[in-house]
Amino acid sequence: MEDKKWEHRITSGLTGVILSFILLAAFGGLAIWFRVSQNDAIIIGRILVIFAALAFSLALYRAIFFKVLIDKNGFFYQTAPGNGRYYNYHEIRRMWISSGKEATAQEMTYCNFETKGGRILRFFFMGINSDAVDYLIERVEAAKTDDIGKAKETDNEIIISGKVQGGQRLAVVVFIFAILLLLTDSLVKQGLPPITAILPIVMAAVSIVMMVFHNLFYKIQIQKDGFYCRTNPFDGKYYKYSNITKCKLIEERKKFGSVRGSGTRETRYFYFLVFADTTNKTRRILYNKALFEREMNILLSRIEQAQR
Repeated sequence: MEDKKWEHRITSGLTGVILSFILLAAFGGLAIWFRVSQNDAIIIGRILVIFAALAFSLALYRAIFFKVLIDKNGFFYQTAPGNGRYYNYHEIRRMWISSGKEATAQEMTYCNFETKGGRILRFFFMGINSDAVDYLIERVEAAKTDDIGKAKETDNEIIISGKVQGGQRLAVVVFIFAILLLLTDSLVKQGLPPITAILPIVMAAVSIVMMVFHNLFYKIQIQKDGFYCRTNPFDGKYYKYSNITKCKLIEERKKFGSVRGSGTRETRYFYFLVFADTTNKTRRILYNKALFEREMNILLSRIEQAQR
């Protein structure tokens, strides 16, 4: 595949690999200096090395395995060892872009595509690859010859699941939890009271439980005449579109931190589906706009159509 002449190439590049390697080398040198000088901060140096090594490993992994190679007839898509596949444009039912801010205010943009078998895949891209993604979408649109590909989405079932990227987020939280345990054990051995580490450990443990619950139970199933909504094991409910009295998608910005002294406040972004039914009960459903912008717009469109 690498020898083929491609119109566009989308890869992660080497910038992340180089920067993370520089950090790894710097923190590694710091940890060695702590050890040689018998500095009590050696545990901090080790933790910094672990984080830098993880960042370097992830950057190297993505640089090696992530690629989207585009030509006139189709594209090759790979995100992990052994899952690379070439798709002809006529195999793709639709392709679209979704974007939104993470809670940290970082703008995330994804190119999403659905195969004619119903499988939805996506990849993150940056502005430097916008021309390549635009070309890809144009070729997919030009290849649509059947009524299914060109039909307006009014009846097909769409599922929003907490499992999308859920495993990655859970792995990060578990890793942080392990680091906290390592740090706590070291500090306790140096005489620090264990009670001082209980709060961060409890917070990390609660985060893990919440992530597991989100992966297992978060689900919005959008159907022809209504939708099923569930965010935990106990609040699952089916709503007919005709029973929804109001519905909207909102963005909320919340500031965290203190402005006292030289402190600054960080702005975090949250996206909600807010709706009420004929019982006048209002629900607020948090969702990831960067991943599910199109799906939520379709849900809103079906509700508005039923109201009309």
